[in-house]
Amino acid sequence: MTVVGGEGAQARGVSTIGVMLRRWRSWGTRRRVEELIRGGVGVSERAWRCDGGADPARLAAEVAMWAREEMAGMRRPFGVDQVALALAWRDGRGRVVCSASLGVMRPVAFYDGSAEGQLKEAFGSALGLTDGSETEVLAALVRLGDLAYELQGEARAA
Repeated sequence: MTVVGGEGAQARGVSTIGVMLRRWRSWGTRRRVEELIRGGVGVSERAWRCDGGADPARLAAEVAMWAREEMAGMRRPFGVDQVALALAWRDGRGRVVCSASLGVMRPVAFYDGSAEGQLKEAFGSALGLTDGSETEVLAALVRLGDLAYELQGEARAA
């Protein structure tokens, strides 16, 4: 029989119950974050319609401006101000043609041009995959500061 934490954990002064409680807490936090995101906390979505001849630079500028507007009201507990941006392109029949993620970024990236550059590159690549017909660009922005604020509030209440 294997004990969670094992002999090494006990030798380091870590109890098996302590290891288990930390794992359960992390599972609980993960579950709570998933619930918050499903509930729309910290999540903004928007769609743009464009044809195959759309200008990637113009689209990148529009998405960057939208992201800046969405981030303006973000809570920033303990300086947590990161966001994650994901994009998806659907063809005229609603099928997802491709997707991209800019990953986790600081808001400054949307002001110094670096996010806009990544967006332009993503739009250029994605538009190259379309047949020139109308596509829909879907963007989802997750504001991690808002999620951290909600989790912090629960911790204070507990």
